[in-house]
Order: sequence, then structure tokens, then C-alpha cells
Amino acid sequence: MVVINLIGGLGNQMFQYATAKAKSLETKQKLYLNLKAFETYNLHEYGLYHFTLKQKKYKNPSRLNQKFIKLFGNNFFYKEEEFNYNPLLLKVKGNPLFLEGYYQSEKYFIKYEKQIRADFKIISPLKRKTIETINYMKIVNSVAIHIRRGDYLLHDIHNTDKSKYYKDSMMTIEDNVNNPVYFLFSDDINWVKSNFTSNFETHFVDFNDAQTNYEDLKLMSSCKHNIIANSSFSWWGAWLNPNPNKIVIAPKKWFNDETLNYQDVIPENWLKL
Repeated sequence: MVVINLIGGLGNQMFQYATAKAKSLETKQKLYLNLKAFETYNLHEYGLYHFTLKQKKYKNPSRLNQKFIKLFGNNFFYKEEEFNYNPLLLKVKGNPLFLEGYYQSEKYFIKYEKQIRADFKIISPLKRKTIETINYMKIVNSVAIHIRRGDYLLHDIHNTDKSKYYKDSMMTIEDNVNNPVYFLFSDDINWVKSNFTSNFETHFVDFNDAQTNYEDLKLMSSCKHNIIANSSFSWWGAWLNPNPNKIVIAPKKWFNDETLNYQDVIPENWLKL
């Protein structure tokens, strides 16, 4: 079996699941989700139950069984320290195989893209406002813009300067899309309302919160184009966007720490500004 140790927000959980699912398909092993970290992790909650994926939860064995596994099992613990794609994971074997890390690259699971997309279809009910907004997004040249603030303001690594990024991204959209209609998403939507300006129709998506963030994910993926933040959450909103002609713009600078290798985070067919 393949066991993925889940942690982080919804976007990070999706990366971890997608990578482990691809590994389980490649090795023909069953996939289990280890949720133990959420027992003491207060920043985010487990959120994959909103999707169609099968939730086989891993139960930690008793101390006696743990000793037996260590002595006689073919188990292997693999922790990915980098954010960049590491092909070493392809060679890792074990049964059980325990995985830990962020795995923020589609290269880990693009081979099984069809299965991953099917697993990430939302089954939790959507509020009427969400459904109405999705229907409108379908008839206009909708563009999702995600502005991440919140905890990012407290982290020097994530709080990159985007004062020019969003302006340049919107100019690129407006040069290539007729009459774009912007839909703004943020964990600080009141700040966005006070600071965002545009010459085109704009909607501030302010009817979801942390408990219904899967609805924002659905909304972002329902737009025709995406301008994302350096955030795994809006990354997935763009990746799940089924529009074959979509324009996805991502920040060239993902972290402030230049020692971190993140060149494989952004898919090659997305535009980096």
C-alpha cells in the first residue's frame, strides 16, 4: 500500500493526494490517507472529503505491529524536502510506502491526469449563489484573479512583491481577451475591494469562507482564464479549468527565498510574469 501523510491547506492536500494516487496507480498498490497531522494542526482542516476520490484512511498500527513491520515488512519512508519535481520518487519502492512532502509539480501525476481530474470532481453541495455565478461565468469572458494575503503577510518567504504582477497580468489578458469580466477571490476580500481597480466589469466573490473554500475552487476552475497567486489553492483552480484555450498567468517569483528550487511548480504552457 501507499500511504500519504497529508498536511497543509486544501491546495497542498490536493498536490499530496495527486502524487500519491499516481504512485499507487504506477505500482498497483492501494492508496491510504494518513490524517494524523490534523489532530494537532490548527491552521487548516482536512478537506478532500469534498471530492469524489475514495477516502481510505490509514490507521496507525499498534506498537507491537509497528515493531513487526519494522523487522519483517518491506516498508519504506520517503520524504521530499524540495518543492521542485524530483524524479527519484519514480524509483522509490516499498510495501507499505510512506510518503511525505509537498510535491508541487504536475510532473508527479500528469501521466494520470484523467484519473486525477475525475477524483477532484466536487460532490459537496454548492450554494445557489455559487451556481448562479458559474452560469454567468459560462456566458462571458470570465477571468479569475486570486489575491492571497492572510497568513502570507506573516511569512517572508511567501509574501512576494506583486504590485506590478497583477497590473501586467491584466494588461496581457486585455490584449488577448475581448471584454474580460474579472472575478476576484481572496482571503482578504475587503482589502481587495478597497484596492483593486479595473476598466472592465468586476465581481468580488465574497460569499465563501474557509469552510466553503471548495466552492471558490469550483468557481475559479469555471472561469475561462486564470490569474493566480503564488498559491497552491489558485494553482489547482487554474489546473482544473477545462477550457482548452485558457490563458493561465502565474507569478514568475514563487518564493522570496532564491535557494528554494521551484522551477517545475508552474506548468510549461502557463505564462509566467
